[in-house]
Parts: sequence; structure tokens; C-alpha cells
Amino acid sequence: MSAANVAVSVHVRADIALSFRSHPAEDRVVVQLGDTGGEVVLFLPAAEIDRLAGVLAAARESLSVPAVKAAA
Repeated sequence: MSAANVAVSVHVRADIALSFRSHPAEDRVVVQLGDTGGEVVLFLPAAEIDRLAGVLAAARESLSVPAVKAAA
């Protein structure tokens, strides 16, 4: 089976639907960004939920740190 690469971009705004379905017996969740007509669905095992949460926390933190301005 050959691999396929796909890139998807989603702008998450206040009006975009965000939801998840939990599958405890399989130790995973399904996270949905958007709804019919344009959506991204993530299938995440428990360990990857933690990894994604860490990336999002680091991204959020990067926005609260003042930008360092280059010397002119």
C-alpha cells in the first residue's frame, strides 16, 4: 500500500464547531473541528492527546511572551 500525504488548513474561529467522541475501550478519542461542508477529524490515542495538549500549551505560551525586537 502506498502512502498519501495530505495537508489541510483550518482557521479555528469562535463560530467553528468543536467536538469530540470518547472511545474508552479503545483508549482513544475522535476530535472534530468544523462541521458538514468543511471539517477535520483527528483520531487520537491517549498518549497523542497529551502530546497535542503540550504543543497547544507551548503555542499559547509563545503568544504571551513579548517578542524580542532585533537591533536596528
